[in-house]
Amino acid sequence: MKNNFGWMQLGTSDPQMAKSFYGKLFDWSLTDKMMSPGDGPYTEVDAGDGPCAGIAQGERKDESHWIPFVNVSDIHEYTKKAESLGAKIIVPITALGGDEGFYCVFIDPTGAVLGLWGPK
Repeated sequence: MKNNFGWMQLGTSDPQMAKSFYGKLFDWSLTDKMMSPGDGPYTEVDAGDGPCAGIAQGERKDESHWIPFVNVSDIHEYTKKAESLGAKIIVPITALGGDEGFYCVFIDPTGAVLGLWGPK
């Protein structure tokens, strides 16, 4: 399937509480990973078939929300296309490091938040 949802990201005001809640609720396997120096831990979620989501400290200390990510073949093309259709980019194209690809996040013209992920 082309341009399918492939990842979910929880930016939360309380990562420890979120990990405890979701780990117990769904019996997910949670693995903490260190990302860039200075960043807090990033928790990978494995629901049984490999990593499918992540939990991390959110940008704002007073809000938590899930962001779905759509897998695209060319993140530059789709980011540019989203902007041309009225999206506001809130996280520019960012390398994940290693061979993990790139991501960006935007707000669509209706106010919904969506992320894109593309390979290197």
